[in-house]
Amino acid sequence: MNHRITVPQVARNMGVTLDKKTAWSVGSEMASIYYREFGEQPPKDNRPKTNGAGSHCFALYPSSWEAKIKNIIESHVEHGRNQHDLFDGNVDDRSGP
Repeated sequence: MNHRITVPQVARNMGVTLDKKTAWSVGSEMASIYYREFGEQPPKDNRPKTNGAGSHCFALYPSSWEAKIKNIIESHVEHGRNQHDLFDGNVDDRSGP
């Protein structure tokens, strides 16, 4: 199997910047999906950090999983927006008369 893409690569290609919490959440869900499909954790590779000096161990996924990773990123980013809206006062008032 050709494992070549990482969650941060897909996010960058989407033009999305993931905060640490969202990146960990997406990564955890992707690792779980991979484990369910293959019965083992995804392979990892030590690569340069995307924001800062040093390196980090990134999980590698089949390039054919790009759409799957995009969907997970979108769901987590959207969920984060919805949660933020609950607390920042930008919630539609649809309570009616």
